[in-house]
Amino acid sequence: MADCRVKLGVSLLCCCLLFCLSSLGFAQKATLGGTVTDEESGETLPGANVAVTAPGIQTGAATDTEGYFEVRNLPPGMYTVTISYIGYEEKVLTDVEVTAGETKSLDVTLLATGIEINPISVTASRRPEKTLEAPASISVLEARELNNDVSPSTSTALRNVTGLDMAQTGVDRTEVVLRGFNNAFSGEAYVLTDNRQAAVASLGVNVHSIMPNQTTDLERVEIVRGPGAALYGAGVDEGVIHYITKDPFNYPGTTFSFSGGQRTSVAAQFRHAGVINNQFGYKITAQFAQADDWELNPNNRLDSLQLAQDREGVERDYDYQKINVNGMAQYRFSDDVVLTLNGGFSSLDAVILTGVGTAQAKDFGYSYGQLRLQAGNFFAQTYLNVNNLGDSFVYSRETGIDALVDNSTLWNIQAQYNLETWGGRQQFIIGFDYDRTTPDTDGTIFGRFEDQDLISEPGGYIQSQTAISPKLDLTVALRGDYNNVTEDFILSPRVAGVFKPTAEHSFRVSYNRAFTSPGNTENFLDLGPLNIPGAPFSGRGLGSAFGHTFERDPAFGAIPNSNTDLVAYSINPATPGARQPVGLPLAPVYDLVYQQLSSLPISVIRSMLPPPLNDPNVVPDQQLQGLIGLLDPMFTNVAGLSPGGLGIANLSTGQVQPIQDVTDIKPLDLTITQTLEAGYKGLLENRVLFAVDVYYTRKEDFVGPLLVESPLVFIDRNRVPDDLADALAAGIDNNTVLAGLLQQFNLTPEQVAALIVGLAQEDLVAQLPNQQTPIAIVTFEDNTPQSGQLPELVLSYRNFGEVDFWGVDAAIQVIASDRLSFFGNVSIVSDDFFDNEELDETNTALSVALNAPSFKTKFGFNYRVPFGVSVNASARYIEGFPVESGPYVGDIDDYFLLDLGFGYDLGRFAPGARFDFLVQNALDNDHREFIGAPEIGRFAMARITYSIR
Repeated sequence: MADCRVKLGVSLLCCCLLFCLSSLGFAQKATLGGTVTDEESGETLPGANVAVTAPGIQTGAATDTEGYFEVRNLPPGMYTVTISYIGYEEKVLTDVEVTAGETKSLDVTLLATGIEINPISVTASRRPEKTLEAPASISVLEARELNNDVSPSTSTALRNVTGLDMAQTGVDRTEVVLRGFNNAFSGEAYVLTDNRQAAVASLGVNVHSIMPNQTTDLERVEIVRGPGAALYGAGVDEGVIHYITKDPFNYPGTTFSFSGGQRTSVAAQFRHAGVINNQFGYKITAQFAQADDWELNPNNRLDSLQLAQDREGVERDYDYQKINVNGMAQYRFSDDVVLTLNGGFSSLDAVILTGVGTAQAKDFGYSYGQLRLQAGNFFAQTYLNVNNLGDSFVYSRETGIDALVDNSTLWNIQAQYNLETWGGRQQFIIGFDYDRTTPDTDGTIFGRFEDQDLISEPGGYIQSQTAISPKLDLTVALRGDYNNVTEDFILSPRVAGVFKPTAEHSFRVSYNRAFTSPGNTENFLDLGPLNIPGAPFSGRGLGSAFGHTFERDPAFGAIPNSNTDLVAYSINPATPGARQPVGLPLAPVYDLVYQQLSSLPISVIRSMLPPPLNDPNVVPDQQLQGLIGLLDPMFTNVAGLSPGGLGIANLSTGQVQPIQDVTDIKPLDLTITQTLEAGYKGLLENRVLFAVDVYYTRKEDFVGPLLVESPLVFIDRNRVPDDLADALAAGIDNNTVLAGLLQQFNLTPEQVAALIVGLAQEDLVAQLPNQQTPIAIVTFEDNTPQSGQLPELVLSYRNFGEVDFWGVDAAIQVIASDRLSFFGNVSIVSDDFFDNEELDETNTALSVALNAPSFKTKFGFNYRVPFGVSVNASARYIEGFPVESGPYVGDIDDYFLLDLGFGYDLGRFAPGARFDFLVQNALDNDHREFIGAPEIGRFAMARITYSIR
C-alpha cells in the first residue's frame, strides 16, 4: 500500500514537473502578425498567403477580410517570410527575428503585377466603387498597363479594351468610340481628363493628340460602356472615357522618358511633382513628339480619289509634330479638403480627317484652365476650354491655304454633393452643372450662322443608391437638362439593379434613357466653297439647326414629260446657275438643231428630204426656204423636256447612287437613346475574371454624319432625240400655217419632226452629256446661286427616324500564375449598316453606317520573368465594315494585327530606369482603318524612362 502511495506521489510529481516544463516552453514561443496592403492604393488584401519558414520549420497563415494575418507558436529565432497574392509581385523578407514571448508586428505592402481583378472606379456613379459592384459595364487600365504602351498617343493604349472601336488614321490620330457609330472627326465618346471634358470646344471633336494625357502622368483610365446622361448630361449615350492623372501628393518625384523608332519618330515626356510643408503640392508635365506620318499613295485608286479632292497646287504636309505643356497646383486645407488649380496648352501639326474633308492642322491646339474643390463629400469645379486653330486649313477648300479661324470657348461650372445615410446603406448624389459653348470662327467655319450659334445647357441630377440587402443594390437616377437651340427640356432616367450572390459574382440589369444635343457643327456649320474632284462646281457643308427645304416650282411639274416639280440649277458653263426643271429643256436643244439646219445650203437640205420635197419642180427653192423659215423657234414653239434622273454623288469613289426623290431636312432635334442592358461579372478562384454584357439600343431622331444631300441631275442622251421629235411635232401642229402647208404635201407633223431630228441626231447625241455627266444640281431654298454663278453641292446633317440594334461584349482575364496572365474579349453588334427601311424612312437614298465592325475580337498575354523582364503580345481581328462619313464613303476590308512588347527594369544598374519596346502591327499588314486615311503598316518604338523619387 505504501509502495502504491509512493508510486502515485512520484507520478503526480512527474506530471506537475512536465506541466511546468511545458508551460515554461509555451511561454517562450513568439507570435508574428501584421497587415498586407496594396503598395499604391493602401487597400488591404484579404486572402494573401503568408509563409514563415526556418530550418525544420514551415508554417504560415492567410490574411483575413481586413488583410490581417497572425502566425503563432513560433520558436525564437530567424525566419524567412514570403508574402504572395494573386495579381501582385511576391515579396520575400529574410532575417526576420522573433524573441521568446514576443508579439512582433510586420506590415507588408505588395506591388500589383499589372492586372487588377476588381479595381476601384469613380466614373460610372461619380463616386468610388468596386467595378464588380458598379451598375455599369466598366474597364480600368492601371498605370502599369499604360506603361507597356510605347506610342506618341496614349489613346492607342485603349486599343484592346472590350467594346471599344478605334480607327487609326495617322501616327498620332485615332477615332475612338464605344459600341460603334464612329466618324471622321468623331466626338461620340464622352472623354474626360480629371473630370474636365477634353473635347475641342464648339467643334465637339475628340482630338486625343492634344489632350494633356501622357504615359508618365497617367494613374489610370476608366472606360464606362453604355449611356451615362443621367449623371453627365447631353451627349453621353455611348459611354465615358476618363483619363485620371497622378496628383503630386501621392506621386511626387521627377520622371523623364525618351522614345524613338520607325518613321523617324522621336518623343519625349517630362513630369516633376513635389510637396511643400505637407500642404502645397505642385506638378509640371510636358511632352513633345514628331514623326513622318503615313501618306496616301497616288497610285492607289482610293487614295488618288481622296487626293483629287484637294485644291490644285496644294500638296499635303505629312510632317507630324505636337507639343503639350501642363501645370497643377494643389493646396490641402486638411486630409479631406483639397483645392486644385490646373491648366495647360497644346499645339499640333498633322494631317487629320474632318467631316468636310481632309485638313492640315498647323499650330492647332487649345488651352484650358480648371479649378476644382473636393471637401469631403462635396465636389465643385469650373473650367474653360479655349480653341486655337492656328494656321490650319481644309485641303479641299477652294480658298486654298487660307487659314481657318476658331477661338471658340467652352465654359462649365459644376457642383455635386454625396450624402450617406442608413449606416452607409443609402447614398444620394445631388448635382448641378452648366455648359456654355461660344463659337468664334470669324465666319470661316460657321459663316452665316456666326452670330446665332451660342449653345447653353443647364442641368441638374439626383441619384439614389440603396443597399436593399447585403446582396442586392438598387440605383435610381434622374437628370433634367435644357437646350437653348432646340428649346427642349429633356429628362434622362436611369434604373439599375446589382445582385451579388457572393462577393465574387455579380449580376446587373439596367435601363438608361440618354439624349444627345446637336453640337455647334451639326447645327451651324457653313464651310465652303469646297473642291469637288473633276467637277466644275464646288461644295459646301451646312448645319441644320433651322432645317433645309428643297426648292420646288409647280410650274415645272406641269411641263410635259416632267416627273417632278423640283427646281435645279444649271452647271452648263454657257448658262451657269440658270433655273431649270429636272431634266433637259428641249427648247434650247431645238435652237441648236435649227441653227444647224438653217446654216446648210438649200441644195444640201433638199438632197436629204423625201419626195415630194426633194423635187424642185414640185417645191421650188423659194417655197422650201419658206417652209424652213416657218420651222424657226420664233414661229414653232418647242416646249417640254427630256426627263432627268437624280443621283447622289459618292465623293470617295466618284460613283453615283440613283434616287427617286428628295426629303427635306427638318430642324435638328435631340437624339433620344434608350438602352436595356444585362451583365454578369464573376471572379473564379481569384484567378479568372469573366464578364459578359448584352444590350439592346434604340435611337430616335438619330443625327447622322455629314452626308451629301444635293442630288445631281442626269439625262439619258439616247432618248433626247425621241423626246425632241415629240416636242417638235407638237410645236409644228400648233403652228397652223406650217401644219397646213405640210398637209398639202401629205406630210404629218410627226413625219417632219422625225425627219428634222434625224438629220441632226448623230451630231446632237455627240454634243449631249453622257449618262455619268450631270447637267444641273438640285439645292436648298436657302443656298440657291446668284445669277451667273454655279450652284453648290451641299453636304448637311439630318435626323433619322429610328435605329435599332443589339450587341454582346464578353471578356475574360486569366492569371495563370503570379507572373503570367492572359486576356481575351469579343464584341458583336447586330448590324453595321442601316438602310432607309431599317431607319423607318421612305427616301431610299437615306442610310446610316455604323462606321465600325459588327464583329471584333482581341486577345493577348503578359509575362513577367525574373530580373525585371516582361514580355507581352496582343492581337486584334477586325471584320470589314462600310463607311459613310461626309466625303468618306467606301468599304473597309477585314484586317488582323499583332503587337509585340518587351520591357526591362534597369533598376539593378540605374535605380528608377526602365526600357520598353513595342512593335505595333508586327506582321507589317498594310491596311486601312477608315476611308480617307492612308494604309498603315508596321510601327516600332523604343523608350527609356528614368524616375527620381
